[in-house]
Amino acid sequence: FDSSVNQSTRLGNGSAPFHWVAHLFLHDYGDWGEASAVSRRECNITRLCTTRACEAVTVIVLTAQDFGRTMSPLQLRRPRRTQLAALRWLVPCGLLALVVMPLGPSHAMCRSEKKRYSDEVKEIFDHAYGAYMTNAYPADELMPLSCKGRVRGVDESRGDIDDALGNFSLTLVDTLDALAVMGLTHEFLRAVQLVIADVKFDSDFVVSVFETNIRVLGGLLGAHTVLLSLREKDDLKRQHPYLTLYNNELLAMAVDLGDRLLLAFDTATGIPYSRVNLRHGLDHLSRQNTATCTACAGTMLLEFGALSRFTGDSKYEQAARGAMEALWSRRAAQTELVGETINITSGAWARTDSGIGAGIDSYYEYLLKSYILFGDETYYEIFKLQYDAVMSSLRQGPFIFHANMHRPNIVVRKHLDSLQMFWPGLQVLHGDLSSAKEMHRMHFELARRYDFSPEGYTLDFKVHWGNWPLRPEFIESTYFLYQATKDPFYLEVGKQMVDDLKQFAKVKCGYAAIQDVRKKSHEDKMDSFFLTETVKYLYLLFTEPEDLVLDMDDFVFTTEAHLLPLSLSRVNLSYMPFGPLSSKQPLSGVARRRQAVCAAPTKSWSRGAFLTLVRATPAFRQCARPLYATHAAAAVTGSVQAVLAEAIQRGPAVPYDPRRFIAPDQLNLNREEDLEFLQSIGIFVESVEEGHRLTHHSNLDGSKGKGLPYMKALIKAAGMPSETTSRIGTATIRFASPDSVHGDTLVGGQASFGLDLDEHHEVYGGMVAIAVPLDGCSPLTNAEAVARRVVIVKRGKCMFVDKVRIAQEAGADSVIVVDDRARDRNAKLFTMSGDGVDDIVIPAIFVSQEDGTTLMENVMHYDEKFTVELFSSKWDELD
Repeated sequence: FDSSVNQSTRLGNGSAPFHWVAHLFLHDYGDWGEASAVSRRECNITRLCTTRACEAVTVIVLTAQDFGRTMSPLQLRRPRRTQLAALRWLVPCGLLALVVMPLGPSHAMCRSEKKRYSDEVKEIFDHAYGAYMTNAYPADELMPLSCKGRVRGVDESRGDIDDALGNFSLTLVDTLDALAVMGLTHEFLRAVQLVIADVKFDSDFVVSVFETNIRVLGGLLGAHTVLLSLREKDDLKRQHPYLTLYNNELLAMAVDLGDRLLLAFDTATGIPYSRVNLRHGLDHLSRQNTATCTACAGTMLLEFGALSRFTGDSKYEQAARGAMEALWSRRAAQTELVGETINITSGAWARTDSGIGAGIDSYYEYLLKSYILFGDETYYEIFKLQYDAVMSSLRQGPFIFHANMHRPNIVVRKHLDSLQMFWPGLQVLHGDLSSAKEMHRMHFELARRYDFSPEGYTLDFKVHWGNWPLRPEFIESTYFLYQATKDPFYLEVGKQMVDDLKQFAKVKCGYAAIQDVRKKSHEDKMDSFFLTETVKYLYLLFTEPEDLVLDMDDFVFTTEAHLLPLSLSRVNLSYMPFGPLSSKQPLSGVARRRQAVCAAPTKSWSRGAFLTLVRATPAFRQCARPLYATHAAAAVTGSVQAVLAEAIQRGPAVPYDPRRFIAPDQLNLNREEDLEFLQSIGIFVESVEEGHRLTHHSNLDGSKGKGLPYMKALIKAAGMPSETTSRIGTATIRFASPDSVHGDTLVGGQASFGLDLDEHHEVYGGMVAIAVPLDGCSPLTNAEAVARRVVIVKRGKCMFVDKVRIAQEAGADSVIVVDDRARDRNAKLFTMSGDGVDDIVIPAIFVSQEDGTTLMENVMHYDEKFTVELFSSKWDELD
């Protein structure tokens, strides 16, 4: 009752405002101590009433009855006047309750009712966990309808879904710290000993790096964290002697697994492969897929960072930081958004969809939580930029859409997915409560319609994908919102979830995933995250902090709800320049080239020196000192744009001195005096993977105009490509078929990226293939057919440069992009623009819809007998 006093003053916010009326009455006529009498009957009141107004009036009536028992002896001798006084207040207070109290089912939940639901959640856990241990252990997962365990290599394969399994008792490892949170300390310690004795990672399975990291490595680290925390409690040590016997065995297992996962980071970009063989590392199966999702690569930092800080070995955190940085550095320059899938070799976006759902979700989560856990403000700065980009570009009301990362006005999906439901919880941590409440309410309405949230749904709440695999995201956000607001509405949401789980998902052997939320049919699976996330968050929602074995304020939840201690922020680590991932691995050519960028000798970076340059790449992180000589400190704490903005306001930081002139062919970008000279004429240097990027800023040029000519001379002397040049040349397409005698010609517009036909007096071309999918926006499924051919793709859905990049990755020799609609004939001279990344080496030509149709008809009719020749119209004219 007392805890709701402050809430009661916020009328209309979903709390229980009837207490305000009760306190008003008691304050004027009774003893404050008698308020407990009302509190004791609160649960009974709420069972009699269906609206808050009813509750309010009932409380006033009960309070009026209590009023007679709190009178002075003088007042008790005048009972009629006492009753009249009570009635005099009952009428206006009742009217006030009806006016100011929003009608609805929400009411304050008394402690006894919360305890009842806490116990019911524990029963859910006991039933599911017991079913796994009885019917499935040591298998990875429980099949609740079959009442047996799912064993990879034995049970029928489900495709990529099985990449989460590795015959390492996934559910038990994932559930370890949940046992401790539930207060099941004895069973927790027994399970720890089972894991230490039975679980091994030397199996010949290709597993998902992402899933194995968050579930297994996270599970080991979470349990290790709990053991260290419980060992500090003397009463528990006396009850459970094993706490003193534990010798960091789980941490040793985490190191073993971390080393196996670390092999996936041996890529040119620092972005890890999506899969790795636990026994053989990067075998041929692991290397087959060169694309990975943003969440897959960006959800490593909490676990790998914790592993580094527990062990003192920085290699894990350094690898994860590098992957996070590689993703961040490749975001869209204009929108600050990231895509959904990226090529780990080229760093090009394979899928430019942007959003907060599947494929990206936990990337945002780990940016913010890495700041909370490690105390590095850089992560928060990056998160804030990305959060603002999402909220400004993708949000419409409570909905956040999937759109093109470069052109967010283009919505790429008309449905949303349930993984988005984690976002309100993240917004709570960020402090954006109003937006969190709005989005959560929308999700609540969806869940209320179907009892559970369908995996995919449309804006009018129609089902797109009907299954619900016992997901935790909605209840996770509910938990965080309740912790932030103490609004009993969120307890009501949790109650409904508990009741629905027991009614619709409970089966003889555990809890079964819902196959269709409309029919409440079951699927024979119970993912490990049900116990470690869904049930854990439900339990924490209803359980009072003083009834928990652990203080949740001491921990950060990973995306799998594993506990990592905030004390890790006090651990300092040093980061060496980029090198081999282990002593057994030689440096790749890319790594050697990166090392050469840095000046020698080098020194270690301390924690907190994570690069924050807005267009930073992994190469720059590996240098011992920033290349911005006079802005070194600012380059570590802010962005390039921020540094430049500040510099523009105060003018050139380094005065121009003509006596310090350095000839372009004598310039050394590893010398501070040379960098200072460049800054004096307004030229800033950025290290990128290919070398260095130079940018001239006229506002910072103290030489009165000498900077730009110098930069052009420098580019010429170094042979560096200039981004200021543009190509508007045309290309000739000459094609021949068995029926054509002399061949026909078309004219198209050259791309501003890729091979410039004007500079090559050569003929390109050959046989032609049509891309599948035709838009060329995702990896081509007919890669064998397009290899070493001219590939035709259709305009639309993604950037031109992405289409060409994807075709190049499939082995295409050149690309023809066909307009997606009929336009003026001059449209064929359209020049396709790039994205500033110089990784395309094949020619690309844009043609009109009419000409493109002609080409495709010939391909379909003649197949391999149809060929084309591509060359510059400039050379055609000269010849």
